[in-house]
Amino acid sequence: MNPKLIFSIAIVCCVCLNLPAQTAKKKPNSSTKTTSTTVLSVAEKMPYARTNKHWGPGTYYSFAPGKPNVKMVVNGITAMRDLTGISREDCLAEITKQGYTGIPPKEVPKWFYSSKSKEVCFYYSPDKSSILYPGFLDMYNSKFTNPMPFATERSVNQQLLPITDSVKVLDMAWQYMRDLYDLKILMTFSSNFKKLNPKAWPTEMTGTNGWNGFRAGTASALRMVDGKPRIDYTRNEAIIRRTIGKPEFRWMIMGYESDFGYSMEVNLKKEGYVITYTVISKTMSNLEPGSNWVAKHKDDVKEMQLGEKGDKDIIEIYKKAPMPPKMEDLNMLLHTR
Repeated sequence: MNPKLIFSIAIVCCVCLNLPAQTAKKKPNSSTKTTSTTVLSVAEKMPYARTNKHWGPGTYYSFAPGKPNVKMVVNGITAMRDLTGISREDCLAEITKQGYTGIPPKEVPKWFYSSKSKEVCFYYSPDKSSILYPGFLDMYNSKFTNPMPFATERSVNQQLLPITDSVKVLDMAWQYMRDLYDLKILMTFSSNFKKLNPKAWPTEMTGTNGWNGFRAGTASALRMVDGKPRIDYTRNEAIIRRTIGKPEFRWMIMGYESDFGYSMEVNLKKEGYVITYTVISKTMSNLEPGSNWVAKHKDDVKEMQLGEKGDKDIIEIYKKAPMPPKMEDLNMLLHTR
């Protein structure tokens, strides 16, 4: 039985965070001018520009109450997040400014999405290497109902890579996890494929909750070795490298905060690897006066804190396990050193 279930936060319910403000501190009695250069991560090349007036160093949603839970980091994830929680009009103006162009419905790739709804629109990135889908939600709790205001509830970026580019897929996934870790966001990690054997040895599928679960690796099914019960823990990367490319391979990495949910999904189809990045703002979509966002935010903060506690508590559970795993260095596992 996999002991990592503790932090299993239906994290997928996809969910969420409260972003912190970073305020620049000025040195007293100093007349020396300083300039700061923001170094973007590899994932920033998704691409999204950070031009939204509601975000940036020293700022925070002016209407978002509560104590910020994590620091603001500039990377591809926060760039996608910049498009959420704002009005539909502001979002469309923003992506137009960044060079995105609308895709005629008949040109939308079949491997992505098929819809005849006029409300569902897709956009090419400036270099047409990916497509963007901004999801809009009516703010039904708003005091304004005529017309009904809409806000950007999610930002989805999708691209297609050739089947021969599995190494690039691995690089993208590990960069994504490094970005999640930079943001101090909780994480889940799982993969499977068609006709896998859950009891196979070596282990064929991954299943890890939390950063400490990731450090432990994925536990194999209980088996008998020389007449004794045995559970082995295998690095998630080793399992992925051994199984990527198998028919219907699917890999999901998800992040969890108090008001936002993040995911990177890899699906192997006949056309190639379909990579889908998603940021969901389930509370930020109802920020008009009269909404219940403040109460909802408080509940989400409590849920996040339970997840953080669970990620810490799992270490003690591992220590007491009959066959405890070796807790590896996270920086090594994320290839940061």
